[in-house]
This record gives sequence, structure tokens and C-alpha cells, in this order.
Amino acid sequence: MAIFHLNESNISRSDGRSAIACAAYRACEKLEDQTFGKTQDYTKKKGLEYKEIYAPLHTNEKLLDRQTLWNEVEKKEFNANGSMKANARLAKEYTCALPHELTDQDRIKIVDDFCRDFVKKHNVIVDACIHAPHEHDDETDNKNYHVHIMFTTRLVNDKGELGKKQRTFNDNGPEILKDSRATFANVVNIALENAGLDERIDHRSYKDQGLDFLEATTHEGHEVTALRRQGIDTEISLKNDAVKAQNLEAVREYQQVIKGLDQEIIVPSRLEDQISKLEDELRLTVSEEQELLAELANLNQEEEQLQAQQVEQIDSAYDDFIRYQDIYAQFANQFYTIRSNAADNQKQIESNLTKTKRWLEENKLNFRMRDDGSFHDAIHYTDVNVKKPEFFMTEKLIKQAKNENWREYATEVEQLASEYNIEKAVKRLSQCSKILENNGIELPTTKPTFWQKLKGEYVHSFDTLHDFNDDMSPLLKAKQTDDLKIEQEKIQQARQAEIDHLRKIENDRRDAEFSERLRREREQKEQRHEQERREREHLAFLKRQELEKQPKNEPKKPKNDNDNDYPPW
Repeated sequence: MAIFHLNESNISRSDGRSAIACAAYRACEKLEDQTFGKTQDYTKKKGLEYKEIYAPLHTNEKLLDRQTLWNEVEKKEFNANGSMKANARLAKEYTCALPHELTDQDRIKIVDDFCRDFVKKHNVIVDACIHAPHEHDDETDNKNYHVHIMFTTRLVNDKGELGKKQRTFNDNGPEILKDSRATFANVVNIALENAGLDERIDHRSYKDQGLDFLEATTHEGHEVTALRRQGIDTEISLKNDAVKAQNLEAVREYQQVIKGLDQEIIVPSRLEDQISKLEDELRLTVSEEQELLAELANLNQEEEQLQAQQVEQIDSAYDDFIRYQDIYAQFANQFYTIRSNAADNQKQIESNLTKTKRWLEENKLNFRMRDDGSFHDAIHYTDVNVKKPEFFMTEKLIKQAKNENWREYATEVEQLASEYNIEKAVKRLSQCSKILENNGIELPTTKPTFWQKLKGEYVHSFDTLHDFNDDMSPLLKAKQTDDLKIEQEKIQQARQAEIDHLRKIENDRRDAEFSERLRREREQKEQRHEQERREREHLAFLKRQELEKQPKNEPKKPKNDNDNDYPPW
């Protein structure tokens, strides 16, 4: 059943919005933003049913072109000194629900009638785009036909150009919005009546309709709606279900009261027709309410803000996708150039090894090579001085050269990845692709040109992002692992050096102690020897003194001088 929805929003620079981007998104076109030098390309977006620009009869024909119109709107919002008005209101917009029960032509006529009336009343230019609902299994979402009605905030002057601001939008905004809502409801009801349908919409609130006993539901938004499709309940969805059940019960009670009054009160015959009419009106209002309860109004002020955020998110994702795809392509081209150079160096190293082996094989009868790279004459058993060729490399040198070549290759790629911040670029590129795909927008993937296909050139784009996971990311991880290994080896070497240093200090200390002990022992031995020498000298001295004190050897004198046997000397 048809529902009423018309919400108003502003497209302002203060919110970070662009009239060009909004128009391009709604019309699914590619528009050039001359103010910021950007291209807004939404040609791959799906769901556009109809688009048309409505303007006063005297409007300059160039403003009937979408790109010219909204670029002119952007240019008008600059100061006299050429500076940009940061808080400028570029345009306004109505987002309106269209009955799914009607045909495409009926919905176009509704938009056509309303927009022509709006242009006539306010002398502005209107850009209207009808969007079909996204294709989901949810029957409610498949009924979400709606129209985006963007209109200028400047009047069309006598020259057919955009002139002064339409101040009535500010001064009498609520009254204009109320009139627009009533006009739109009337146009839709006429279309429903002409189509032979009994449904009608009412732009009035519950209170104005006399149904203030009903409670409004909370807008669920895209996330809650998506969870509903998956059969997952949330706090908001459960609350809305409770409100709908409560409203339905209130409607039933209200109907029972009316029926009870009809049975118990004796009504004068002259009022029976009025009561019947009132009951019919009540049933119509209840029918509308039941339909509103069955089909949630996805378009309200909160929804509009969410749509604006979604549009901004999509715009940002679209721009970032193109930018980061280009960054990845530049990185990939340079990466494979570096890898090709490294492969050539590797082949040269391996070629040198082959040449070396061949050279050694040719000279094996005369001499053989030692492990240190010198040569020995096997016949004469003498070392020989052989001039080595420039290509000469031992197995050890080959291994070392290969490792150095890989390190240089990995280091250069690492520096390139840091320059392009490639990991962040790839991550953002993947995020943007998901955002665009979830919103039914075809990815603006770079495709090879005819000549590139003819030449067989490999064009890097989002479609070749698997190369990053296959070739680039493993190399960066291997380089990080190798750096970590080298760092650990350095730490281990530093620790070993420290241990060796401490061990040397300890050994030096022990050697010093041992040397000191030996020196002391030697000194003590020398002192003992000196003491013994002195003692010997002292004993000899005492002996000499003793000898000196003893009398000399003289003949003994006879005891008796008259002893004749004693010979005289």
C-alpha cells in the first residue's frame, strides 16, 4: 500500500558536500567538478529509472545541461575577492517516496507534475531523478521507489541566468515545506485515483489525523534492516515490533469502541449517514496506519542524513578507489622492474660460477685450487701464482653474492613500499571495493587499452591485486624476518662479545694474580737466598773473628829450664 514520505535536506559546503558529486550520484553520470578539478564518475551505478531538469521557460539553454548547471551553482558561491564561501548552501533537496503499485509512467507523471508546479511557484531550477529499489529478497525493500528532487537556492533572473538567493526558502521555510508536502500528497492521490486504486496517502501527522493514541516507530536504518533480512533481532527492531503490536491493539480497541457505541447508543436517523461516513473515514485511516505499520517508513530526516553520509562515503570510496588503484599500479610497475633487475644479477652470478667451473676444468691437469682460493701445482708439489679471471668466484663467494643480491633487492622493494605506503593503500583499496560492491556500484577498474592488449602488456589494477599477495607481500615479510634474524645475530654477537670481554677481564685478572703470586714467590725466594747468604757471610765473619782471637802456633816452653832433654830452638 502507498505511504507518504517527503523530507527536506540542504546540500552545503559546511557539511563537506558538493553539488556536482550529489548530482552525478543521483543521475548516475560522469561530471567534471571545475571548482576542485575532480571527476565524479557514477556511470556504473545501477537503479536509475528517470532523470529530468525542470526550469522556467526563459532559462538559458546552457543551464539545462547538468554539468553546466551545477558547476555554475558552485561558481556562484564565491566571494568578490575570489575566496570560497565555506558555509555556502549550494542547493536543497526533497526525497520523496513513490507508490510501487503504480506503473513507471505513472510515477514519472507524479514527478513531472510536482516539479513543474514547484518551478512555477518558486522560479528555480529543479533536477529530478527517480531511483528504483535495490533487489533484495525482502519484499518491503523491493517496493522502495523514490525520487531525489534537487533544486537551486538562487532564482532565475530576467536574463535566464542564476541570480539572487531565493530568500523565501529561509524566511518561510516551514510554510513552503508544508505546502510542498500537501502538493505532493495531492499529486500522488490523483495518480492513485486515476489508476483505479483505493489507497490514499496523507501528509499529516498522527496528531493532525486524530490518531494521537498511536505511537510512532523508530527509524531502523540500513544496518538494522540488513540484520532483519538475516533473521537477527536488535534492540531497535524488537522495540518497533512491540510498538506496532501495541498500535494494532489500540486500533482494534478503537474499532471495538466505535462498534459498541454503534450498538448501545440510539442515534437519530439524521446522524446515521454521518456516522457511517465517519466509520468509513476511520477505516481508511486505520488502513493507512496498518499499512504504515506493515511497511516501515525508511525515508525520514534521520534516513536523509544517513543517505547523505552514505553518498559521501560512496563518493569518498569511489575517489579513493581510483587514487589507490593508481598508487598500486605505479608501485607494481616499479616492483617488477626491480625484480627483473635482481633476476638479471642472479643470472650473472650463476653465469660466473659456470665460467669458473669451466675454467678450473680446463686447467685441472696443471694445478688444483686450495680451499683458500690459492693454487697448487700437483705435478711439482709447489704453490703457483695463477692470475684469476675477472669472473672467478668460489662456491663460498657465489653464496655470499647471491645473498647480497637478494638483500639489495629486498631492501629496494622495502624502501619502495615505504615510499608508497603500499600496505595502507592495498587495505584502503579493498575497503573501497567492498563499499562500492555493497551499494551496487560497478568498480571503476582500470582496463588495458586496445594497443596494450595488442602488445600483450600486463596492466596492473584492482584485478591484479592478487600479485601483491603472491609476490610482494611475501617478499616484504621475508625481508622483515631476515632483518629480525640479522638483528638477533647482532644481539647474540654483542652478547658473545660482552661475554668474551668479561671472560678476558677474568682471565687477565687471574693471570695478573698468578703473575703477582709468582713475583711474590720469586721475591720471597730471593729474600731467603739473600738471608742465607748474609747468614753464611756472618758465620764466616764470626769464624774469622774466632780464629783471630786464637794464639799463634809457638813452641812450648819447657817447664823446667834445666831439662837437658829439651832441645833449645
